Amino acid sequence: MDGERPAAYASGHKDTVYVPPKSTVRLAVRFGGFTDPATPYMYHCHILRHEDSGMMGQFVIVEPGTESQVSRTIATAHLSH
Repeated sequence: MDGERPAAYASGHKDTVYVPPKSTVRLAVRFGGFTDPATPYMYHCHILRHEDSGMMGQFVIVEPGTESQVSRTIATAHLSH
């Protein structure tokens, strides 16, 4: 933490990150060659009230150089009853 090497138990790949209050975390993630502008990935905080504070969202992976060709909104499915 804070530029120090992680302890052995904290090293390696993770899909959950603890973020102490009033701190910032940056993630570096490699998605390989998989791109699909129609299928979003999701990120979220486990505190539901944080949803409206930017701690929950979706993103897509696109080919480099095609960002301007991809919609900035993600279509949602509407279920009829």
